[in-house]
Amino acid sequence: MLFSCENDLETITTVTATDETPSEIVNEMHTLYSDSGVVVYEIIATRMEKFDVPAPKTIFKNGFQVNFFKDKDSIVSTLTADYAEIRENENLIVARNNVIFTNFDKKQTLKTEELFWDQKAKRVKTDKSFYIKGENTETWGYGVDTDETFSDYRAHKVTIKTIINDTIP
Repeated sequence: MLFSCENDLETITTVTATDETPSEIVNEMHTLYSDSGVVVYEIIATRMEKFDVPAPKTIFKNGFQVNFFKDKDSIVSTLTADYAEIRENENLIVARNNVIFTNFDKKQTLKTEELFWDQKAKRVKTDKSFYIKGENTETWGYGVDTDETFSDYRAHKVTIKTIINDTIP
């Protein structure tokens, strides 16, 4: 006895797809973003889910890593988070849970629970509590606004601790 079946993908999608169903899933993603042929940043994630409805957005439920480049093959800063989403209509990336933003040139790291990256304005900010560890300082506060490489920033409601490295002969 021989059996066969045929499934029309459009029919299956119509029957099974909801607003909670991703239109695209990518596992082990590594994407480079360039401007005029020069790589500006890359996104690395174990899983990416893209949704078209109700508004276009991309979700990284398992977190992501973004590396920002200043020169070819030279990473100036890295942003990691346990969860992130790209809101395409707003040109906004929201990073949440265990957010760490490090600038390697300045040897400083920002830690917070939520960060908003406005891609059009090329600014990154949070209104949540934050901690910045520098080479010789530690800064705590609520609210910080920086450029997308974490090279120049303004902090709000801050407490700063300066670490002096005295060497005794």
